[in-house]
Amino acid sequence: MTAVVANAPGKLFLAGEYVVLRGAPALVAAIDRRVVVRFDPEADGLTTESIAEERESTVGSPADVRDTGDVGAVLATARAIGVTHGRVVVDSRAFLSGGRKLGLGRSAATITAAAAAFLAANDERGKSLVRSAALTANADFQGGHGSGADVAAAVHGGVVEVRRAEQDLVVASAELPAGLELVVGWTGEAAPTVPLLERFATAETSPTLSDLGTVTEGAIEAAHGGDADAFCQAVRDAAVVLAGLGEELGLPIVTPELTRLVEIAQERGVAAKPSGAGAGDCAIAFARGADEAEALRAAWSAAGFLPLPVAITAEGVTVV
Repeated sequence: MTAVVANAPGKLFLAGEYVVLRGAPALVAAIDRRVVVRFDPEADGLTTESIAEERESTVGSPADVRDTGDVGAVLATARAIGVTHGRVVVDSRAFLSGGRKLGLGRSAATITAAAAAFLAANDERGKSLVRSAALTANADFQGGHGSGADVAAAVHGGVVEVRRAEQDLVVASAELPAGLELVVGWTGEAAPTVPLLERFATAETSPTLSDLGTVTEGAIEAAHGGDADAFCQAVRDAAVVLAGLGEELGLPIVTPELTRLVEIAQERGVAAKPSGAGAGDCAIAFARGADEAEALRAAWSAAGFLPLPVAITAEGVTVV
């Protein structure tokens, strides 16, 4: 068998954080930051090299070892597919800034790319196969937490509507209403996702969570209908409801930095909200054209935040 190279995109939640874990849909976009995984099956043991982490690990059996970061993501994928030997090189540097994670779906992209590479090395291809294996690995890596929506974006690319369905996902393509440009700002704070999801898992259903589901349904309906005004209003509403959910559940979903990113956008008439589990990472905004987007990036920079040059990509996981 010859070496295989695969790559997969990161993601941003456009709508549906947290409520997707309770059966509601979410809207997720694949972005043009990609993890590249090279797999050479002709090697003894299973060795994983992470370029971003400047780390290498060799294990006799992935079933016996749990780890974090790129190495942990690869080992979880190897367990899901039954890979026991080979050399894996992971390049996830596009998902870091100064060694800190940006919150762009690095682990799901790594798992998806690794799954595609492992399967292709065995002459198994197809997005449904990759998605199934990646979902299993992602659940293993996150201790059973997480929706898998980030995996769906990494596998399929573009903007997708995602709903959980037992051990799989129902995935449908979607797109932003015409005239909107995604703008992304980083707080400067890296936030670990799994601890938040663990705490959320023990929370009871709340009125605020129900409100968030209603807002999310509105955003998805507006996206499918191409209604930019309704979509932007749903984004504004989601920012408010997410903050209320955090207060109600005692979770630091919307930090002062995320609040300020959203405020700066809204002071300029641009709809914005936190993206993902919160407690740091990114906020997203939807500008009406390139000039408005560039003005917002400049305002975020002036306030000490880092605008991220990312865009939605139609290309999902790829084996080259």
